[in-house]
Amino acid sequence: MIERVGIVVEEQLKKEMANLLEELIRIPSTRTRPDEILRCSDFIERWLEENEIPFQRYTKNNVPSIVVLPPGKSSVKILLMAHFDVVEAENAALYTPRQENGRLYGRGAIDDKYGVALSLVLFRNHLKMLQENGKGVEDICFGLLFTGDEEVGGENGVGSVNEKINTDFFIALDGGNPKLIVTKEKGIVRLRLDAIGEAAHAARPWLGKNAFDILVEDYHEIKALFPEKRADHWHKTMVLTKCGAGNGSSNMVPGKAYALMDIRYTEHDDPEEIFSTIKNTVQSNVTLLEQAPLFYGGDSPYLYLLQKYSGGARLGFEHGASDARYFSEKKVPGVIWGADGEMSQHTEEEHIVLDSFHEMYDRLDRFLKEVARG
Repeated sequence: MIERVGIVVEEQLKKEMANLLEELIRIPSTRTRPDEILRCSDFIERWLEENEIPFQRYTKNNVPSIVVLPPGKSSVKILLMAHFDVVEAENAALYTPRQENGRLYGRGAIDDKYGVALSLVLFRNHLKMLQENGKGVEDICFGLLFTGDEEVGGENGVGSVNEKINTDFFIALDGGNPKLIVTKEKGIVRLRLDAIGEAAHAARPWLGKNAFDILVEDYHEIKALFPEKRADHWHKTMVLTKCGAGNGSSNMVPGKAYALMDIRYTEHDDPEEIFSTIKNTVQSNVTLLEQAPLFYGGDSPYLYLLQKYSGGARLGFEHGASDARYFSEKKVPGVIWGADGEMSQHTEEEHIVLDSFHEMYDRLDRFLKEVARG
């Protein structure tokens, strides 16, 4: 048994968690491979069956979700969340895990298959402790939720299954780091602009009206609505993510042009007002493609208990978006917390720092034992 700065995790347990994570990484469970997402779900379910842990699979639009709750109950004090879908990897070698310099590399290592592996082992070990004291799975104080579509918005996963689960507090193991507990993330507004001009031959541009010129003017008008206000960037932002004009001909004044925009907003902004202001500012037609709520963790005694066992983690924010927003929308308090991947998610060097993997297990183990003592 090794102790490091108060962290105590057996070597055998470290190896088991790493081996389980490596097995999950070997399954390329991406959006373009729905069969592999199902295979990953099957792998998790077999692990649960082998460890005699009851579970329920839910499927919506071919997206699987796995829920582990005490039998006959739909409510738990704490819910741990993770997802087993991953983003695409152009380099197939990313699906072959490797360990180097205290890091485990591979697609999903930090986003977010480590969260699945950690949660599974944690649940099994807490169940064993209960059984050693004459109790059973019906007495466990926490549950698990694993989903297969977080990387594409989570609508068919957490967005659907959260209605079947009641919890006092959730922890999404999908962000932050051992020293940062995330209590808020920005919401999303995605728009499409369609500029309408008048096509003409490129040799006689005065006979037409360039739709791309209209689009450029609109872009500058919209950009002025999003000033940089804070050094930490906790303000609304806008990015033009894609645009195009014309019908493919190189000798035409384009009569049509379009742009896609990704807007992130904070708790200080009204998304409907953002949309309305843009619509009334530009010449182009504006279409709302998507609106997702922000995540706001709220207040809970479990938050302060978690911070107590976190080893000094601070409360803060991140700029991305996650499935946590679906529970936040229901006014369920919770946080996003996780291991350290050194900001490598979605990159060719995606990895998890193994010491932080072990630290997260230890911190959550202590926290959940305190919750169980209640």
